[in-house]
Amino acid sequence: MNKANFFGLFGLPIAFDIDKNALKSALLSLQKQHHPDRDANKASTNQASLINHAYQVLSHADSRAAYLLELSGQAVDLSQSINDWDFLDEMMDLRIRLDTTDDKMVLDQISNQVHALSQEQSTRFMQNYQNHTWAEAIDATRKLQFLSKLLVDIDAKVTKLLSQGHDDDLYV
Repeated sequence: MNKANFFGLFGLPIAFDIDKNALKSALLSLQKQHHPDRDANKASTNQASLINHAYQVLSHADSRAAYLLELSGQAVDLSQSINDWDFLDEMMDLRIRLDTTDDKMVLDQISNQVHALSQEQSTRFMQNYQNHTWAEAIDATRKLQFLSKLLVDIDAKVTKLLSQGHDDDLYV
């Protein structure tokens, strides 16, 4: 199973735009082959862990972008600040809207807006990655990471609201 990189592990070309169905299919196949219950030695456990980690990296746009930069020899410090004040203002506005609403329709609107911004940054990353414009590709990756975290928070709030709505049914 010793493949040179995560893309090779799943039989995918090294690219930002990947076939997520092929990734999922390869994951399931690899999990069957390297399940710790089939061979209870430490190597199988390590392989299963590597497979799951590689899948997590490749299945998310922000971590996939960072991994591609790493493969290209570009040191990326994703914790470094974003200096695009317009982007940060927009993120602050979205965060305030998220924090001040319990309306599912508003949350869906915010989610759609963040998904659109993520798609813009994904396109920006792909173009700059292909052109070896590393500073711009790194900036797009940082923004993708920021947007991904915001989407996680939106999903958590929607889940919380939906679970609160169903709690009332228990007392009828």
